[in-house]
Amino acid sequence: MITESRSFKLKLMPALMGAALLPLGAQAQDTATAAGAIEEVMVTAQRRTERLEEVPMAITVVSGSQMERAGMRNIEDIGKVAAGVQVNRGGAFSQPAIRGISTLTLGNGLENNVAVYIDGVYQPDAVAINAELANIKSVQVLKGPQGTLYGRNATGGAIVIETLAPSQEFEGSVKATYGRFDDKRLQGYISGPLGDKLGFSLAGNWRESDGYIEDVGDDSTASGDDFDAAPLESSALRGKLHFAATDDLDLTLGYNYVKHLDARGLAYRVPKYAILPGGATARDKVSLNLESDNTMEMQEASLGINWQTGIGTLTSTTAYAKREAISNFDFDGTKIDIVRSVGEDIAEYTLQQSLNLNIDAIDRWNINIGGMYYDDRFRTRDIESWQYFILQYTYDLGTDAEALAAYVDASWEFVDDWFLTLGVRYSEEERRGFYSVTNYTGVAIPPADKDQDYDATTPRAVLRYQLSDYSSVYASYTTGFRSGVFYTGTQPDPALYNSVDQEEITAYEVGFKTAQPFYRFSAAAYYYDYQDLQVGLTVPNPIGNGVIQQIFNAPEAEVYGAEAEIDLSLTDALNLRAGIAYVHGRYTDFDDVTGVGLDAATQTNISPQYQDWSDQEMARAPEWTANLGLDYSLPLAGGELVLAGNVNYTDAYVVQNLSLFGPLAGNAGGANEQRYRQDSFTLVNARADWTSPGGRYTLGVYGENLTDERYFLTTSGSSLGDYNQYAWPLTYGVSVGYNF
Repeated sequence: MITESRSFKLKLMPALMGAALLPLGAQAQDTATAAGAIEEVMVTAQRRTERLEEVPMAITVVSGSQMERAGMRNIEDIGKVAAGVQVNRGGAFSQPAIRGISTLTLGNGLENNVAVYIDGVYQPDAVAINAELANIKSVQVLKGPQGTLYGRNATGGAIVIETLAPSQEFEGSVKATYGRFDDKRLQGYISGPLGDKLGFSLAGNWRESDGYIEDVGDDSTASGDDFDAAPLESSALRGKLHFAATDDLDLTLGYNYVKHLDARGLAYRVPKYAILPGGATARDKVSLNLESDNTMEMQEASLGINWQTGIGTLTSTTAYAKREAISNFDFDGTKIDIVRSVGEDIAEYTLQQSLNLNIDAIDRWNINIGGMYYDDRFRTRDIESWQYFILQYTYDLGTDAEALAAYVDASWEFVDDWFLTLGVRYSEEERRGFYSVTNYTGVAIPPADKDQDYDATTPRAVLRYQLSDYSSVYASYTTGFRSGVFYTGTQPDPALYNSVDQEEITAYEVGFKTAQPFYRFSAAAYYYDYQDLQVGLTVPNPIGNGVIQQIFNAPEAEVYGAEAEIDLSLTDALNLRAGIAYVHGRYTDFDDVTGVGLDAATQTNISPQYQDWSDQEMARAPEWTANLGLDYSLPLAGGELVLAGNVNYTDAYVVQNLSLFGPLAGNAGGANEQRYRQDSFTLVNARADWTSPGGRYTLGVYGENLTDERYFLTTSGSSLGDYNQYAWPLTYGVSVGYNF
């Protein structure tokens, strides 16, 4: 018997493929013609450099110039140009979602399940990844599980960022921007040779803004003592030295420094069902007695080696990073000192080594053989938790993770134009968690010291048929996993310190890609079987009063959907980029969980309340998303004026908390209706940039969120009430630049 949902899925895939094949009305082109009006795009998704149309997976690729025209400054902006992608906040932490696969665990030391790589180096920190992007060559969003080639924590996919390599001639640029909310930005780049074999590049950016969130001060009825509650401060420096040792061997030494503060997600505003008086209720207003602070400082050194051997290319990436962070916030949203957390000593040390040998010397074969080693040490010390004016406890905790993996992935052209790819990766990981608590009376509680081992086998199989040099269809089976973890949040007793199983996902996908003289088109349909999702929940304290935060495994979920993207070169001066995605993500088995219910009689939250989340929509999985971008170039005053605009639509979705209104909500909402949802919204960005004759000088104006849509950066609830914070309102500014 075929269920209704399965019947829809079976109909959806061939229907999409039929629509995808419509562009083949244009005849197949030879290489020279197809690369004419539409720029050829090269990607490294399969750990080798290939044309986008040859890679059998859905990929959104954005160049550095496209990012600027779309108003992209950081990872949280990727959803503006990639349909089916969301990036929201859980507190201070940026949490990407690809096709509804996202993270529902919060805390320093916890990794996302969409892997982020910058120049081949995995980025485990969920604060650092949202620093300002600069010196970017391209951003590749790999959609779907990437467990074979990228391994751990690529359950939903991967975001691969490549920065510009040192150039062979001296070049550089500097750009200054000033915008609303006293938003000041400065970025620069210089690159060139230091000899016949040595080149360098140095890129930096700096940004400071008052931000749009204000604290009402001690007198909430007057504005004289209001102050900026969530300023933005960000600085970064990236340097590279490239050494061409021989014709076959080159080395790149890199250094990356980031300091980032963006505490909007910790500036808690509790406007609804609040049990405490005196909190700010107006948008973009808060009432805090502790300055929100999530400053993160990172230093990272890396060494990349590329060796052209007799059989292929051997690539080695070695990196070591040190991260230091602060996490201070007032959770009750009032001037009364009720609930706050103070953490001034958070550190993480990460060593990683990856190797990949891409063998391309065998006729009709392309083989990747590789492995990785990952060692991470996370520590927090003397974190203070306060409730009702009293220091409840201080805690120290840490986690050690050591992971090893090896993989082989082979693509074989077994018949002309037919390619079969088979790959498998084996991963194993040892984790240790240790936790100690001292309560406010100074009485020591026995500490916890626990170990847990994990392993995963993640195969993939892909069949691709190359219709022409620049067109192909494919069908794939891929898998992925997210590492099991120890929870890094506070517990009143180390006996409650818990770990969870790893997530596992199996995906089936069909797709079509083509590049023709004036357009590039791709489409895909997919189905995911998703198990043991890691979810953070508020639960009753089993050994005392009150509630605690813990993480659990949701047994099962399913996701299916379809998407399409097109790039059009309408004329030499006019380009269009568009995408649309449909996602259906639901928990199929997740009952007897604890959520935040509503008691309509008392107008307060019930936290926790036992609920059934089976058949409910997954977080950050809007059913429809779409984007449209245009840029038009025209001559002006001997130079060139580029007008660019970007529109992206996001359907209604659950932002973070999956809770239901519950049976006592009355008319406020249905018992099985999810509470913390964002209504559908549309963002519009535009900019105009004029470049002087010869390309030396640039002048620009920009506007972001031009319709002033107010949409949630984060929203959730607790026993204190419903809290939320909004994303950036309408902003605008001017820029000036110099190129040399």
